[in-house]
Amino acid sequence: MVKACLILMAILTAVYVGIIVHAKASFHDYANSYRYVVYATYKYEQDTPPTEWYTPEELGIVEVHKVDSRAVQTIVDREKEPFPFGPYGTDDQRTIFLYKDEFYVVSHRWVTFADGYVTQWQVPIGMALGGGWVFSGILFLKSRKKE
Repeated sequence: MVKACLILMAILTAVYVGIIVHAKASFHDYANSYRYVVYATYKYEQDTPPTEWYTPEELGIVEVHKVDSRAVQTIVDREKEPFPFGPYGTDDQRTIFLYKDEFYVVSHRWVTFADGYVTQWQVPIGMALGGGWVFSGILFLKSRKKE
């Protein structure tokens, strides 16, 4: 029983480590780099179309995530970020871009990714695996004590 438990734990640990490596390798490096920020953007809701607008590429936008029917979040590369914002609290020079045939206005507010953005599921699974290894060690020590 101890051998079966140790083999099972080794297999589960190898699978877990493989999944983590794959997730880290295939996930965009946005969350692990201070080079990228997230801007809130809102649908342009005026009757007349804007006279000046940009494409996402011109603003350094690398990814767009729809939040709801009125808002999207944009992941922006800081090195390519030429946002022509006007003074805070004014509409002098709003940054507007066209995405999927709709205009969006970029908010002045932005955030960086929080630490551990991709690791939410890793902690409980890792704790369960750690508990399994402790249990396996206890079984092993009890079996040796009996011998």
